[in-house]
Amino acid sequence: MILVGMIIFALIVYLIYSEDSNKCTCEMENARVKCYNCGHLIKDDFIYCPKCKVELKEKCKGCGKFINITWRNCPYCNAPNV
Repeated sequence: MILVGMIIFALIVYLIYSEDSNKCTCEMENARVKCYNCGHLIKDDFIYCPKCKVELKEKCKGCGKFINITWRNCPYCNAPNV
């Protein structure tokens, strides 16, 4: 009887652990892109690279929203990114 209880307990612990191990706890797992300057993994909404400090986004002069520094035009208002 004790053996059956221990097996059930072990199964429950295994199911809980395997469910938690599938969840991502590492913040860098959410990174989608690399810094164009140093290759460090960054999130899409970063304005500066935390490793090399290069500017990744700047405010659009037309609408004021942050856009990628390499884009030629703002996707929100079509203002040129010069």
